[in-house]
This record gives sequence, C-alpha cells and structure tokens, in this order.
Amino acid sequence: MVQEELKNLIIYTGIYYQDNETYRTRSKIWFQTFDNAQKLGVRVVVRNDGGLPESILERIRAYSNITIVEKTTPNTLGGGRREALQRAIEIAYKKNIENPVFLWTEPEKDNLITEETLLKMISEIRNGTHIAVAEREEKAWNQLPELQRWIEKRANERANKIAKSVAGSEVELDWWFAPKAFDRIGANYFLKYNSKKDRLDLWDAIMFPIVDAMRDGIKVKGVSIDFLYNQSQIDNESDESNKEIKIKRIEQYAQILKELGDSKWEDFFRDAKVELERIKELNRDASEDHRELKEIKTSLVKKFFKLK
Repeated sequence: MVQEELKNLIIYTGIYYQDNETYRTRSKIWFQTFDNAQKLGVRVVVRNDGGLPESILERIRAYSNITIVEKTTPNTLGGGRREALQRAIEIAYKKNIENPVFLWTEPEKDNLITEETLLKMISEIRNGTHIAVAEREEKAWNQLPELQRWIEKRANERANKIAKSVAGSEVELDWWFAPKAFDRIGANYFLKYNSKKDRLDLWDAIMFPIVDAMRDGIKVKGVSIDFLYNQSQIDNESDESNKEIKIKRIEQYAQILKELGDSKWEDFFRDAKVELERIKELNRDASEDHRELKEIKTSLVKKFFKLK
C-alpha cells in the first residue's frame, strides 16, 4: 500500500546554478534529494533553469526516476515551474496513474523527501484537500538566521490576513515554506496562473494560485511536517552580513506581498517608483548636494520597515 501510494506521487522542481560557494553547496544537497526520491521509487521532474555545467547534468541524467525539462526559450521563473508541472501531468497520463498527487519543492529540501512526510502529504490529499501546504515546526524555524526568520514570520502573517479576506475565515498557512502537494484540481490553478501575462510571475507563481483556489471555494489546508534544513546550507547561507542574500529575501518579501494584493505594498511600490527615479537623477549629477539623495534613501528604508 505504501509503495503504491508513492508511485502515485510525482515531485517537480527547478534547478539553477552559478559557480559560487552558495550554489556549490546547494547542488550537493540536490543529489541527496534525488537519492532520497530514488530510494523511495518516487518520480521527479527537474526543470533546468540554466547555468548547469555538463558534469551536473550528466549526474542527473543517470537517475532512472528523473525526467529533465530543458529550458528552450526565455521565460519567467513561474513559466518554468508550469513547464515542469505540465510534464509531470503528462507522465501521470502516460503511466496510467488514475489519481496522481503532484508535489512542488525546492531541490535543497532533502529532509522533506522521506516516506513519513510524503505519505502525510499524500494522505491529506486523499482526505479531500485539493492543495496541501507544508508547514514548518518550531525546530526548523529556529535553524534560520534571525533576519530570515523575522521576515518570513512577518510575511506569513500578512499573507494569511489577505487569504482570510478571500476565504472568509481564519487562514494559517506557512506561505514562505515552498513545498505543497495537490491533485489535478489543485494543479489546474498553478497551470493557469498568469494566463493574461499581467503578473510578476516569479516567486508569486507558487503562492498566488492558492489564493485563487480559496476564492473558488477549493479546499486548502496546512500540514505540519517533521522537517529540518540541511545543515550545510544553513552554515553557508546564515551569514547575516551577506548583502546579496539579504537583498534577495527582502525583495521576495515585498514583491510577493504586492502580487498577493497587499494594499500597503501596492502603495509602497507606487510611491517608491517616483523616489527611485529621483535617486537615479541625483546619482547621474555628481555636482548636486547629495543630502537629498540620503534623505530619499532613508525615507524608503523607513517606509519598508514600517509596513508590518
């Protein structure tokens, strides 16, 4: 029974590579994730998002349970996710899987790919939930660097308020923890996202479809799982002085909440656009008194941290 249920599951993910320590560390974890899936007999669809050296691609091709979707034309991050999901759906039809379950996860979450966790996610779908959102327990939260933990808890709180206004009842989901499982009904919401080409279509592409599903009365539920981050990733990315990582986390936070329809962040980006243009003008003219430049930058930072 256990093996049969795992055969009904198809995991899909995307991998992108740069030749630096962060991605060298992450790529090692990818193969732990792939090994875990192979041992459990779970199919995996991997979207090649770019930058992968041939040596890594060769190792991935060696897995009998993995299907690679190559990036053929430039598209958005969300578009790549939909390509991978579409291939997973095609595999389900080809393999005559009557009631498939699809699971999106980032490839660095190797500890997610265990029999216990996967069966728990599948069970929630079998019980009538169409989209099951994985939730971290406190021990996983405690592994995170202080800034990341603060941002993600704050972001979850705001996203749940937005979802409550749509669902009409209390919502408690761990939005910023990417893994989620769904059936064909749930999959349709992820596939049709950005059909009008009017969305940011980056990180929002794995979150906003949940809001659309709630709006239509589709059952969405959080599932608490026993999960820990890979310690090598924590050690490599926990340096709070790493400006690049800080900026990425803040950018994700602000952009996703804006796409979810957070009115405060919509106002922030509208106002910020004017101020950012003024910053560009001041930067071009080195002869200007840059007190105004400092004041504008300070104003933007203050506005950001006031939006709780």
